[in-house]
Amino acid sequence: MNFYETIAVAFQKGGPFMYAIGVVAIFVIALSVDRFIKLYFTYAVDSEPFMKQIMKLISSGNIDRAIKMCQIKPRASLPQVIKAGLLRFGKPTEDIDGAMDEASLKVVPQIQSGLSFIATFANLSTLLGLLGTITGLIKSFGSLSAADPAQKQQMLATGIAEAMNCTAFGLIVAVTAIVVHSYLSNKANKMMDDVDRYSVAVLNLISEQYRTVRNRSSVQDQPPLPNNEV
Repeated sequence: MNFYETIAVAFQKGGPFMYAIGVVAIFVIALSVDRFIKLYFTYAVDSEPFMKQIMKLISSGNIDRAIKMCQIKPRASLPQVIKAGLLRFGKPTEDIDGAMDEASLKVVPQIQSGLSFIATFANLSTLLGLLGTITGLIKSFGSLSAADPAQKQQMLATGIAEAMNCTAFGLIVAVTAIVVHSYLSNKANKMMDDVDRYSVAVLNLISEQYRTVRNRSSVQDQPPLPNNEV
């Protein structure tokens, strides 16, 4: 038998709980693909070069161009938060900070969405595999008392095969889900760290630019001193 035939035979010998574990495996695959696309393409941006350009534009006072740069990937998490702060440029620091915090509260759940379900399905797969193991052993040993001596060995082998195949399949799905969850969680944590770190950096730079502009305006608005006071 080739690999696929071996898997099909093992699935058939694993008993009814193999179908439940198969449903869990489908959910794990679907969630993993969805989260991978969202975290690596939809919500992601190359943060370091992006923020270098943003900081350069803010330092030069080109806020409109910085906002347009954030709009290139409107669904990305970091540009959404930075754009919220840039749109409040010229207002007090508290307003800018509040706008960026509000944007962060919107994007963080998007980043974390679905990851907890992958971990839950990993635990569920393990438990279903264990349950299939127990029911297989119960069936195996329970049927021995009523079976003919010639059939006992065959019935015992069938029950143990059901138990072991169900255990193996449940553990394969669980281990895969745990690895995927760990991998995607690390990516999500890095994205949230980037949002926190760069939003503080942008807030400080915007506040510095705001103070500089206000100081220049106050100096220009002062009346010239009389000649005898120069």
